[in-house]
Amino acid sequence: MPRENLTDIRLKALRPADAGKRYVIMDAQVPNMGVRVTDKAPANGSKMKAGQVSFIYIARYGKAAQPARRALGEYDIMSLDGARTKAREWAALIARGIDPKEQEEEARQKAEAEKREKDKGAAGRRARQFERVLVRFIRARKRDGIRKWREDRNDFKRECLPVWRGKDVGAIRNPDIMAVLEKINDRGATRQALNMAQKIGTVFNWCVDDELIDASPYRAKKVRTAIGEKSSRKRVLTDTEIRTLWKVTDGTAKGVGAVEASVYRLLLLTGQRLNDIARASWSEIDLDKKVLTIPAARFKSDRDHAVPLTDDAVEIIKGLPRFGKKNDSWLCSLDGAKPVTIGHKVKLRVIAAMLAVLREDDPEATLPAWVNHDIRRTVRTRLSELDVMDEVAEAVIGHVPTALVRTYNQSERLKVKRDALTRWEGALAALTGRGKASNVVAISAMAS
Repeated sequence: MPRENLTDIRLKALRPADAGKRYVIMDAQVPNMGVRVTDKAPANGSKMKAGQVSFIYIARYGKAAQPARRALGEYDIMSLDGARTKAREWAALIARGIDPKEQEEEARQKAEAEKREKDKGAAGRRARQFERVLVRFIRARKRDGIRKWREDRNDFKRECLPVWRGKDVGAIRNPDIMAVLEKINDRGATRQALNMAQKIGTVFNWCVDDELIDASPYRAKKVRTAIGEKSSRKRVLTDTEIRTLWKVTDGTAKGVGAVEASVYRLLLLTGQRLNDIARASWSEIDLDKKVLTIPAARFKSDRDHAVPLTDDAVEIIKGLPRFGKKNDSWLCSLDGAKPVTIGHKVKLRVIAAMLAVLREDDPEATLPAWVNHDIRRTVRTRLSELDVMDEVAEAVIGHVPTALVRTYNQSERLKVKRDALTRWEGALAALTGRGKASNVVAISAMAS
């Protein structure tokens, strides 16, 4: 085989081999190294216009008795200097009794193992990012039948995700938690801050149980010191506030939509929880029997809850828009695709409308803070003021009876609950100037 002092100029000037043949030129600088030229066009991305030019090395590899030819690389993917360097490295390995191919395979396997480990570590780090952990936590809450999993998801997305996105849950410390809670508290939402504190404590306890972290960074004592403790709510609406709320939910108040207004009026008439009304479907309504049945899957006490509908409530429901003929569509909806959302922004518009009405008579009028749940407390209080027995009033709003009563008394007590709500409907009508309390009836079951 001819030997030449190979150069780039010489390599680029090589002609392709004759059809079906190949030829070899050895390098004069590095022993046993050369190039092989074929009749085939390069198929590896090389820009060579000649035949395929490969760097080769001829030697006895391992325990082989005869020399063999192996490829070092393709020109011009591999440079001439690179080929010579690799040939010298192979020569040194062969002199030490090492097969370069075996060493390259070991190096390849090691590199792949390191890459897998690196990828595994990266995947593990991604799995520990707060937003990914939160998805798993909310999924577990939903699976376990936690009624407020949507509320939890929305609270975390609003308060924590903007700050903790991309952060390893193990890197979140108590100062990070306090920064979130104090920001909520600084905007005047102390109770929301305390509620959020409990939820954050729950998610980090879940992380401990899931072995993502060794210990929770949440410290209840620091929350109590910095923000305070949750106190029982006692707020009930006054006569004036009830009248004003009824007025601004007549469907004409600026910023208060007709469906949203209907939800507020149904809350005033029934005393139920917000989502028990806002997330009701038409399939839960029996207009003939005038009953809303909240299924156990949606109700807090894990049992069906029957709510008698008074005449005013039935009229409001009949006025709600229907989307299609399906009976499983949402009762209170703006588009039929999802239930109406009575969130903070909606309530702010209701409060603004109430203030506008109050200031028509008194420009300096104020409205003490209230939350949607205060309507429920107001109805419960008014039922007592109407001499409704506590047992009946509790049944109306669906408070959980004792375990013994729940086991042995499966009655919905529809009659006495209807009598109680009818009495309240009459009182509400008189209070809001819609007539005298002529439909206040005696509750026949009281005597018994």
